[in-house]
Amino acid sequence: MNFLDKLKEMIFNRDKSDTGFMTDDEKELREYEAYYTPQSGVAEGTYSEFVVTDVFTISGRGTVVTGTVTGGIFRVGDEVLLIHNGNAGTPTTIVGIEQFRKVCEFISEGANAGIMLKDIDRKQVSRNDIIKKK
Repeated sequence: MNFLDKLKEMIFNRDKSDTGFMTDDEKELREYEAYYTPQSGVAEGTYSEFVVTDVFTISGRGTVVTGTVTGGIFRVGDEVLLIHNGNAGTPTTIVGIEQFRKVCEFISEGANAGIMLKDIDRKQVSRNDIIKKK
């Protein structure tokens, strides 16, 4: 096996995580992807907030609030507080999350979504109420 055959083998059989054999374009692309990867900027398990824009009830299922996540991450099963008219907050649990008729396990900052809440009546929620993690 000559030098060129060894070089071809090294190039085509290399580990993609190895940066020693990357071209300048590949290095630049990796740096770009690392820099521009969207992140919420909020550590998971800390501050999270959802602003309610609309509320409706699905008979037999429960109350759904629609709105926007203004900070953090919400997951199905999270225990949250529903803050209505500045009150201390009603504890509840997220039973389900949907975005544009697609069921989701979590939503993060900037997402518009519908959140189904456990044991909450339609009359307990109104526009501009806040949902926060406990």
